[in-house]
Amino acid sequence: MKHIFTFLALICPLLGPQLCRAADSDPSADTLYLRNREKKIVSIREIYPDIVKYKTGEKLVSLPIAEIAGIVYRNGTRDLFNTFDAGSKPEIKWLTDVTSSDKPEIRLNACVLNEAENIRMEVNGMLSPVATRSFKAVPAKEESCLGGTYISHQVILNEGKNTVRLLAGNASGAGSSDTLTIVYDKAKKRIALVVGNSAYEGGSRLQNPVNDAKAVTRKLTSLGFEVIERIDARQSDLRAAVAQFGSSIQGQALEVALFYYAGHGIQVGGRNYLVPVDISPQSEMELKVLAVSADDILDQMSAVDEDSQRTNIMILDACRDNPLSRSWTRSSGAKGLASMSAPPGSLITFSTKPGFTALDGDGKNSPYTAELLKALDVPGLRLEDIFRTVRIRVMELTNRQQVPMENSLLTREVILNQSN
Repeated sequence: MKHIFTFLALICPLLGPQLCRAADSDPSADTLYLRNREKKIVSIREIYPDIVKYKTGEKLVSLPIAEIAGIVYRNGTRDLFNTFDAGSKPEIKWLTDVTSSDKPEIRLNACVLNEAENIRMEVNGMLSPVATRSFKAVPAKEESCLGGTYISHQVILNEGKNTVRLLAGNASGAGSSDTLTIVYDKAKKRIALVVGNSAYEGGSRLQNPVNDAKAVTRKLTSLGFEVIERIDARQSDLRAAVAQFGSSIQGQALEVALFYYAGHGIQVGGRNYLVPVDISPQSEMELKVLAVSADDILDQMSAVDEDSQRTNIMILDACRDNPLSRSWTRSSGAKGLASMSAPPGSLITFSTKPGFTALDGDGKNSPYTAELLKALDVPGLRLEDIFRTVRIRVMELTNRQQVPMENSLLTREVILNQSN
């Protein structure tokens, strides 16, 4: 005789959103959840004590009850199978797939099938001291653990390699999960100073530097940087920000110190000067006194202890036309920026090569910064790869009118976007 399992008369909202969505996706079909986490949309035809028969397409298939976690029927009711098996030891599966972390604590999720007692978390060979009190064990509504017990536990990691197992037992024996190996690499601090100057009071206003700086600030913040931002910086503001930046990068164990500038920049006597929005120098001498020297900022960034592991990055999207040359003699203020030598552990990037000017752009961002933002979105790129990608794209977009370049003396590999 056929034996039909009694339906659990539960309405769909009580099943959880994932199960409701699955059942609602096709109102004429049933949803079959297997113990291996697979989900099938089928038409259930017959249920016996040991098998279920369902139709998929024109084919009638028989499936052992032992392989089924549950069925959600087209009318919203459901049957659960194998919620536990007293004759088998606990079966434990990780629901968290992780191999590394930059934080000292991580939440791990797992599913325990079959009846289980004395559930314990083992971290680096030792039971977690708060394991029995910090567990959240609830009947699982997630389809990944249908019919089992869902475990969520916060684990404290040691620096370096960690091993984690979940253990449980019952009258039939002890069960354990696979061993997770998680490497905890403490997140190193990153600091940046970002400046965007557009509203020059002496004329020669620029369209995009403020947009560029704000976009770079958002991007760097998402990559773990503590950012000092200055928009349309006057002379006093720019000097104060540079001083704050210099103080913040000294005496700290930093991974990266980064300076980004968008706006007018001028070279005089082979040195580069960044122009605050409120100055109108009438000579080279006035410029040297009133503007801020990029070389001085670089010197401040590169003044580190011999044991420092910090990487310094200077990004200058500042090679626009000299806004002051009209009032100077013909020999004053050479075109573009001058080349700068990178100290050990540093990378200096220019939006175009020395002696040439860069485009401000007709869009929301300059061509250089627009491509830089895109490259920073790509996980796993090394610094060299980021700026090589930017150079190729800018050359393509400007028909080789603008050729970005870098001076590098990097001593270690840095990946700014480490997201998986």
